[in-house]
Amino acid sequence: MLRSKILPQVLTQAISADIKGVLLMKEDGSLIACSESQNNNSTEHNTSKVISAITSNIWTSYNRTKDLQYQLIDCEEGKFVVTKVASLLLCVYSDATIEFGLLKSKAQKLREYLQEPLSKVETI
Repeated sequence: MLRSKILPQVLTQAISADIKGVLLMKEDGSLIACSESQNNNSTEHNTSKVISAITSNIWTSYNRTKDLQYQLIDCEEGKFVVTKVASLLLCVYSDATIEFGLLKSKAQKLREYLQEPLSKVETI
C-alpha cells in the first residue's frame, strides 16, 4: 500500500551532499511529493514548484514518441535528471559539480524502488 506521507521520506533517502533535491510530479508539472537538502538557501516549496514546471515542460516537449527514458539537463546552476516512474515524472537535481553518471544512477535506483508501488496507483 502506498502512503502519501511516506513519499517525502523515501525521496529524502536519495539526498546527499551532492544531491540538492528530488521531486515526484505529474506530467503537467503538479507536485506530488518533494524533498530538498537542508542547506538549500531558497524557499523549498517555491523552488520545487518552479523546477517541476520547467522540467516537466521540457520532458513533454522532447517525449513526443513516448519512448524517452531519461532526460539529462545541464544548466549554469545545476544538473537535472528526469525519468518516468509509472505515470509520474521523477526529477533528481544537484549542483553543477556532480557528474551525470552519479545523478542518473541515483534516479535509476529510486525509479526501480518506486515503480511497483506507483504502478498500482491508477490515477493520482
